[in-house]
Amino acid sequence: MRIAVWATAAVVGFLVILAPILSGLYLPKQPYLIPIDQITNNIIAIGLLIMITIPGFVEYSNYRWMRQIESSIPRVLRDIAEAIHSGVTLPKAVEQATAKGYGPLSEELERAMALFVLGSDWEKSIMSITKRVKNASVARFATILVEANQAGGKITEVLDMSVELFSNIDQYREEQLNNMKPYTYTIYAAIAVFLIISLVVLTQFLVPLGSSGMSQMGPGNSVTMLDINYYSSILFWASIIESLFAGLIAGKIGDRCYLSGLRHSALLIGITLIFFNVLGGLL
Repeated sequence: MRIAVWATAAVVGFLVILAPILSGLYLPKQPYLIPIDQITNNIIAIGLLIMITIPGFVEYSNYRWMRQIESSIPRVLRDIAEAIHSGVTLPKAVEQATAKGYGPLSEELERAMALFVLGSDWEKSIMSITKRVKNASVARFATILVEANQAGGKITEVLDMSVELFSNIDQYREEQLNNMKPYTYTIYAAIAVFLIISLVVLTQFLVPLGSSGMSQMGPGNSVTMLDINYYSSILFWASIIESLFAGLIAGKIGDRCYLSGLRHSALLIGITLIFFNVLGGLL
């Protein structure tokens, strides 16, 4: 599913990027080989947005789904341990825990218990979760349930220690995410500063310099008038590239996953698009 989304978005986005060339709207020519009109830049940037926005949404949804599973593990283990303390067998305790509604983790446990009821052994049933959910915490969780079933009289001891371990891990992750949020805001501030600098450079320096016409360098020598659109395009694409990579870094900092940062990249690129289109009306 994820591969299909990425492939579709890449093909559609690439076709949009090629549209200005195929339609003749943009033809590279001297002295400026890059597109200098804002319409062409907009089309190419929109193509890039298409390539990252939908996959970014899918990756972030996948990240949230995985995060829900990770945060549910301590509570599921606690419920299983409490049920076993009351005299229930491990399979029955797991079955009761799934009925309490722990979101995605409950669904995965229900599939595993269905396999167990149909005749599969306990280890294969529980470890089937790790084949569907590629996550280190889920692998540890499944291993604990398998080992607990083999622990005999020490099953409550194993589960109680596991509850404490996973609770500490989840608490640490939450603290880490909260501590890193200010750095995500710093990345947005850095993009805003770059856009403001671009505004100042274009309106306060390059526009007045370009409007002065030809600058005499001596008898028979002159410098061609500056094309403000060329420099605007350079700053535009510098902002787009910075927004793309800044978003990925924000995802790594805030969510510990580069791909979940594509939503930040899409938002920052959208802001850059709006900014330079508004700025183009002022030049």
